[in-house]
Amino acid sequence: MTTALQIINGATEKIGVKTAESNLEAGDFQSVLDEMNDMLSEWADSGLTPAFVTVSNSTDTVAIDRNAVGAAKSNLAIRIAPTFQRVITPSLAQSASDMLSKLETSVVNIGTVAYPDSMPTGSGNDCLTDTRFFDQNKIENF
Repeated sequence: MTTALQIINGATEKIGVKTAESNLEAGDFQSVLDEMNDMLSEWADSGLTPAFVTVSNSTDTVAIDRNAVGAAKSNLAIRIAPTFQRVITPSLAQSASDMLSKLETSVVNIGTVAYPDSMPTGSGNDCLTDTRFFDQNKIENF
């Protein structure tokens, strides 16, 4: 499972706020954590992630699927960039958009489709008998 620290570090590294040698200040970390909670709650409301439980500590596990982690890092980076006066590069914007689209695609479930009674059954090549394609329709309708 992914921790809040992993997502926040990934997002802040994407916009150049954090490097491997430096850590975020406590106030900055809390600001990014609040923004992450807001974003993932919005995603849960729209069905992109499971029911999200707000995290309050850097070591807390973030309850999202593994396929959503990359999208969370990139989109969080875009959301926090103005806070740190960073410019969003076109490649980061495109990457975040692509990852979010893939996440949306992965959670779509079409389900079963109800076919109308007027839809023909079979391939249509067995017309030589007295059976009709539209079994539910009355003979008077033909």
